[in-house]
Amino acid sequence: MSTGSDMVSVGSSREQKARQAGTAMYGSIHNQNMAPRLENDHSTYVYGSERISTHRYSHCSTISSVRRTFCLVALFDLCFCFILWVIYTQLTDGNTVWKAFEQQVANYHFETSLFDTVMVAAFRFALIELGYALFRLNHWWLIAISTSLTCIFLIAKVFLFEFSHDGKQENPLSYILLLASFIITWVETWFLDFKVLPTEKKILLKGTHGESSERSNLLQHAEEANRGPDEERDRYYSPAGSDDESDVERYRSIPSTRTHSRKASQSSINGVTGRQDQEYLKLAKDTMEMLWELVNEKGWSTEKKSEDDVVKSAYIKKLKRKIYKLECVLDIGAQELWEETIEHVNESPSWNPTLLEAKTLLVVDEKTDLSYNIAAEAAGGLVSARDFINLRHWGERDQTFFIAVNGASFSEMPPQKKYVRGESGPGGMVFNRIAGEPNKCRLDWYLNTNLRGWIPQAVIDQGLTSVLMDYCKYLRVHIRDLKSRNIS
Repeated sequence: MSTGSDMVSVGSSREQKARQAGTAMYGSIHNQNMAPRLENDHSTYVYGSERISTHRYSHCSTISSVRRTFCLVALFDLCFCFILWVIYTQLTDGNTVWKAFEQQVANYHFETSLFDTVMVAAFRFALIELGYALFRLNHWWLIAISTSLTCIFLIAKVFLFEFSHDGKQENPLSYILLLASFIITWVETWFLDFKVLPTEKKILLKGTHGESSERSNLLQHAEEANRGPDEERDRYYSPAGSDDESDVERYRSIPSTRTHSRKASQSSINGVTGRQDQEYLKLAKDTMEMLWELVNEKGWSTEKKSEDDVVKSAYIKKLKRKIYKLECVLDIGAQELWEETIEHVNESPSWNPTLLEAKTLLVVDEKTDLSYNIAAEAAGGLVSARDFINLRHWGERDQTFFIAVNGASFSEMPPQKKYVRGESGPGGMVFNRIAGEPNKCRLDWYLNTNLRGWIPQAVIDQGLTSVLMDYCKYLRVHIRDLKSRNIS
């Protein structure tokens, strides 16, 4: 008996050592190849194709593409104002170029010359290039100073400038030059505050969160030591693929671990991952409450109706967005459809052509998970394919089954090159029992999504309405297939 137990012990020890060796090998490869990564001791982050530096004297990195675009806008500002001023001088004085320059520059007067608008543009250009290209400032105060001084100058110019002087007619370009200077100044301010700084902040945060330190490695090993074999399998992820592999294919090997009742892993109790799980659970609770507010909303108006299927919409002030609601009566029990939707979400693309792919990324607890979905193009191709990362939380409330859905972030699944990353807001599905008909239910789907991109509202209405109606049609076919399988 002792020999048998010793053999089991040795076998278990060998398996554990093999697992540790494989983890070490994968960790070394992963840390060498995976982006984002932290290089040396400089504050330089690499994320995808972006290499940006937070150190203003760093020579080993370049500025981000969005900051380069901002600097080019400043150069365009200067060139545009200069060209407009040259054309203005030719139309006003009718002399040679050098004679016009002499009158506007050498004989400069604030009330009659617009050369100062070019100098103000040059001042803005110099300030922006020095602050945001050379010193790489990450604050809006410099552009605020530039915009404030430009506005003060332009206001004074409008009141004091003589648009018609020396008996000469007014030149429309004088108005255009002043207005162009004013508009471009505010465009630069908006671009920095709403594009450059937020984009770089996201890249830096992703770069920081994607990097593992000595402390995080220790925490990770501690979590793995306390994690059972079933929990480890549920939360296991395949390593990133090679550079030749497409972004989506790298994540196709994530296992479809779906059971109706699951236990939360040990990492959801303590550690770095546990803190992230707690954030997911808080988001799930808030989403559930918002879903019930949508259920009690009364201001729905009909968008499209076909027999028992109705698509409605309402503008929800709290969400500041138009929400769509699908109502359809189905020949299946509420609990049965609810369980089917929960347990077999990864198989939904096989019967629902509006979905190209569905994958479970993370099991948070027995009632919450994180999924990745790719929606097919809609509205005859006017709305291209989108991908979404959604947090799902399900349960029963007021004797009604529900699945609350909301958008979430997941560092292991960054935006893909092939798809536009859409954003889901709080919404979900409610499975209502029908009194006296246990084999029927009414499905209410509250769709809250931001497709991103410059899409007219009419196209969005058409696209989402068609998707909801098609979903009902495909779901009915799927229910018939389920019943035929159960009979056979």
